[in-house]
Amino acid sequence: MNLQFLKRIGAGVVTALALFLVVTPSSASAHSILESSSPSASSVLAESPREVKLDFNEQVESHLGNIALFNEKQQSIKIGKLVRSASDVSIVTASLPSLKNGVYVVVWRVLSADGHPVSGAFPFEIGPSSSGTADVLLQKIVNGNATTSDLGNPLAAVRFIAFLAVIILLGVLSVTRKSEMITSSVVQRTARISTLALVVSSLGLMLLQGPYVSGRSWGALLDFSLLPDVITTRLGLWLLIRMMCGALWGTMLILAGSHNKNWWRRSAGVLALVTVLSFSASGHPSAASFSSVFVVVDAVHLLAISLWVGALLALTIVSRSVDIKEFARSFSRTATWAMPLTIVTGVVQGLHLSGGLSNIFDSEYGKLLAAKTIAVLVVVAFGTAARKKLADLESNSIASVIRKESAVVVLVVALTALMVAKAPQVTSDSLSTSFSTTLIQANIFTELQVEPAKVGPSQVHVILTPPGGALAPVLNVQVRLELQSRSIPPIPVTMVAVGPNHWIGVIQFPYAGKWTMEARVEPKKNQTLLFTTEVLVAN
Repeated sequence: MNLQFLKRIGAGVVTALALFLVVTPSSASAHSILESSSPSASSVLAESPREVKLDFNEQVESHLGNIALFNEKQQSIKIGKLVRSASDVSIVTASLPSLKNGVYVVVWRVLSADGHPVSGAFPFEIGPSSSGTADVLLQKIVNGNATTSDLGNPLAAVRFIAFLAVIILLGVLSVTRKSEMITSSVVQRTARISTLALVVSSLGLMLLQGPYVSGRSWGALLDFSLLPDVITTRLGLWLLIRMMCGALWGTMLILAGSHNKNWWRRSAGVLALVTVLSFSASGHPSAASFSSVFVVVDAVHLLAISLWVGALLALTIVSRSVDIKEFARSFSRTATWAMPLTIVTGVVQGLHLSGGLSNIFDSEYGKLLAAKTIAVLVVVAFGTAARKKLADLESNSIASVIRKESAVVVLVVALTALMVAKAPQVTSDSLSTSFSTTLIQANIFTELQVEPAKVGPSQVHVILTPPGGALAPVLNVQVRLELQSRSIPPIPVTMVAVGPNHWIGVIQFPYAGKWTMEARVEPKKNQTLLFTTEVLVAN
């Protein structure tokens, strides 16, 4: 690797940043966000609604999802099954029985298009007026029904195996495809073990996905009744295709010594593309904005990784049995374009999913992306040393440096597996989980509260008091919150009077960050007071 090559990488990174600024919208979400509901949060209805309707910002999966309804005694009420709309795949509904007057809480859970569970809750009331107890009931129901699965880490480990398997498989075949070494025992053994790992990890992901999404644990791992629901999701379908690809790879390896080598290479190329798509079309890119474009970007990224990183790992494995000098030269030529292509597509993809440079170090996804970038640069540095050894024809030294590269490469793959499990959104665990401030205007003390101040459903309180004496009931209170850093427009919060000058509402925070809160208070006719503050929302 010379100065000219380093300049090429630098130019590639600049190109990636420019491309990102051109094609990426101001915010990119890879997880579903509830945009509206019927009944709306904290609404007071005159009569029983016929159904619960949830409208999201993107396609959601109804399989493995659920809508539950609880009354003011915290008792579960039997309702209809969750159904996705045939005309709009971002809408799900559940029919309701006839409900009596009272307070109710809806607890919902759906599956994002990228296979990650999304959940929330909101209250509504039936009757002539608000009882003022909706926020208390909501808190009790949410606390009592919080279900988290302990299968997150096992899922990440199995994803790591899947990523490692596919890049080693494609890497070893790319290095030896034009050589008789492709039929050697060491190459065949490496490819077969990788193929087996690919199939087993895909099956493992399919078995783990159902219990993980439904908030269950290891005991549900062999609950095969969940499998049909998993297979009907986008992730499940692509996992099934990936396992089929694994079976076909087994056949292709047997035919690797075929006399018709052109046929074998073309077939292997098509199979490699489908295998890579099984990862890209079922992950974060498939649920982000411009999904068609970024599924392709991600597929190119994974292919480039396989030709660079996968081939590197393959060289490490075969270097203990054969002289790798010949293969190292071929790999060096491939890495010349695969390395910058990996970096360019990785930068574009990462920035698109995380929402921009400003959010990189504020999210777990962004921090993992930064760590992965550093690790990749370390691999590039080792690659520079390997190229020098290659120029000096130091075969043993080449193998030594390549093994060091491979150790860092495994870390890169592990970080990639962890990134798949993270939502590309701002997180801030250090922020407070509640917010309260008091503002004064026109001799009126206005207390603004958000509980909890974190991503998900939150209660908004506006409490009005004078410095002394009584305050006549205000006519109206309007609240809006916006997140300018992600260009999220003002979200109106439906406010309901629950007591003397005490108004409450519910908002679903889609992202963490510094939100701007506006409260418009109408103390009397033709008078409006505007209170503005900033609310720090945690993940």
